[in-house]
Amino acid sequence: MKADLHTHTNLSDGYYSVKDLLDYGKRIGLDYMAITDHDTVSGLITAMSYGKHIGMNVIPGVEFSTRDYETGRPVHILCYYPGDLYAFQEFLDHTLENRYQIKYEMCRSLSEDFGIDIHEFERAARESGSIYNPHMMFPLWERGYTKDLIGDFFKKEAGSKSSRYIKISYPDVYDALNLIDRAGGVPVIAHPGEYDSLKLAETLAKDGRIKGIEYNHPRNTETDKEEILRIARRYDLFLTGGTDYHGPGTSTVNPLGSHLCPEEGISALLKYESVSSGNGFVAKKC
Repeated sequence: MKADLHTHTNLSDGYYSVKDLLDYGKRIGLDYMAITDHDTVSGLITAMSYGKHIGMNVIPGVEFSTRDYETGRPVHILCYYPGDLYAFQEFLDHTLENRYQIKYEMCRSLSEDFGIDIHEFERAARESGSIYNPHMMFPLWERGYTKDLIGDFFKKEAGSKSSRYIKISYPDVYDALNLIDRAGGVPVIAHPGEYDSLKLAETLAKDGRIKGIEYNHPRNTETDKEEILRIARRYDLFLTGGTDYHGPGTSTVNPLGSHLCPEEGISALLKYESVSSGNGFVAKKC
C-alpha cells in the first residue's frame, strides 16, 4: 500500500487545491492520501467526497501548530480522523486569527519597503483561512525579487532572524492533545527530529498522549529515525510517514509520494478507520 499521510493544500500553505492534489496522487499511483492542512479542517468534506469520486482512499486529518512551553520549541501534532469538526475548527480559528494578524503586520512592512499594495498579499492568501509564509513571498516572487517562495530571500526579509519577524503565540501542545481526546481523533507527533522534540515525543508516548510517531519524513535524519524507532517499539506506537507536500512553497521541494508511510503503519492507522457522522469523522476505538 502506497500512502502519503502528510500533505497540504491551498487552504493553508500548499500550492494545489484539494481536488488537484488528489488527482495528482491518483496519477502517480498512491493508494492512500491524508489531507493534513495547517490549523484548518475546512477541506476535509471535499477531500472525502472527491476521493470517493475518483477512487482515492482519503484519510481525513489536520496538522496542529503548537508549542511546548516548557522548552519554548514548536511542536506539530497530526490528528487523523478528527471527530467533531466544529470543535476542532473553533479551537483552530484562534491560531488562524493570531497568524493572520501577525503576518499582516509583516506584509505591511514588506509593502512599504518594496512598493507593493498590501491587498496583493491578501490576494495571494485568498483561498486560505490565514496568511502563511508563501503568501508573503508570492507578490515579491511575481516581481522577480526571488526565484523561490521559501529560500534565502525569505529568510533575509521575513524569516525568524529578520527585523520584520514577529513571533506567533501558538496553543500549548497539551491543550491540542486535550481537544483531540475530547472531540475525537488519532494523535501523531509530526517530524519530531525537526524541532528537537524527541524527548517530548517519548514523554507523550509514555503518558499515552499519542498513538503514533512520524518516521518517514524528509526532515527526519537517520539518527532521528533510529531514536523514533526505539520510542515506537518501547511504547507500542505505530509509525507514519509522508512527504509533507506543499508544492513550491517550501525551502526543499520533495515530490508527492517521495516519502511514504511504512505498510505496518498504514495498517495500524486503518484500524481506526472512521465513518462520517453528523459533524465529523468518528474514529473507532482500538
